[in-house]
Amino acid sequence: MAANPGDVIGIVAIYLGTRQLDCVQGSNIRLSGRKNTAVTTGYRTRTAASYQNGEVNATVVLGTGDDLDWPDPSSRGPLQVRCDTGQVVAIQDGILEQKPQISDNGGKAPLRWFFDNYTIQATS
Repeated sequence: MAANPGDVIGIVAIYLGTRQLDCVQGSNIRLSGRKNTAVTTGYRTRTAASYQNGEVNATVVLGTGDDLDWPDPSSRGPLQVRCDTGQVVAIQDGILEQKPQISDNGGKAPLRWFFDNYTIQATS
């Protein structure tokens, strides 16, 4: 999908391997990297560096014929976050946190993946 100058991210598509997940609005990603932690010392605040893992959050919808036992937390694998503005975050080692809690009202199942390694590609 081609983006125009000045466009902002409107749609995020999540791919697990080559399978596009049916997600409701609200999917998000936090990239891994350095994090500053506040250290309060009397009347000053200093910082200590630490590492923050990457995280992808998405709520998939499950319906007729879908495998309810499908998300497998014991496996690692490729995950992609594709933005409608052309950016693609390719994750090599996505780790699913846990089996989802599946609800009524649309078969919504929130999922969370953790990761370390990623690359960002820009398409046009």
